[in-house]
Amino acid sequence: MSRNIFGGSALVFALVACGGGEQETEVAVEDTTATAAAPAPAPAAGGSAARATFINDQGTEIGTATLTPEGNGVRVEVDLAFLQAGEKGFHIHEVGSCTAPAFEDAGAHFNPTNAQHGNLEAGHAGDMENLEVETDGGTARGSWVNNKVTLTPGQPNSVLDADGSALVVHVNPDDHTTQPSGNSGTRIACGIITAG
Repeated sequence: MSRNIFGGSALVFALVACGGGEQETEVAVEDTTATAAAPAPAPAAGGSAARATFINDQGTEIGTATLTPEGNGVRVEVDLAFLQAGEKGFHIHEVGSCTAPAFEDAGAHFNPTNAQHGNLEAGHAGDMENLEVETDGGTARGSWVNNKVTLTPGQPNSVLDADGSALVVHVNPDDHTTQPSGNSGTRIACGIITAG
């Protein structure tokens, strides 16, 4: 990337010999003082990045997720394929285990505060917005910030706790009302969240 290192012009006074005498002449030249690059933004609090690789109920890899600290929470970005089109429930579950076909070993929604399932503000820490799966090969791409979780090990709301956590996609949309999981139905994809 090229950068203009000249921040403006400066005036330089030079003595010029002219006709045996000295004459003060004003000469405009470019300022050669390098402009400092803008400092890189400080990393957000909340641990380092994490990722997950999703498998479907046949055990086939179908996509990935990246989790990065952002503000007081975690940005979750997913890129999935080969799912049935439509709106799907999407949650962080309490155990980092994904055994196909049912993924029951991922446990319930991540819920360190013992909240009731419900709206995204007051519900489980693992409650996320629904995924919209497209008709173009069953792709689903999305990015959300969950302000109720962290990637910092040792924190009570860390998804990188002792038994880990998983991201789970359900066959139906989450209605964000019905207990305990929003009537989102069968688990159809799962990805274990790992640091790094």
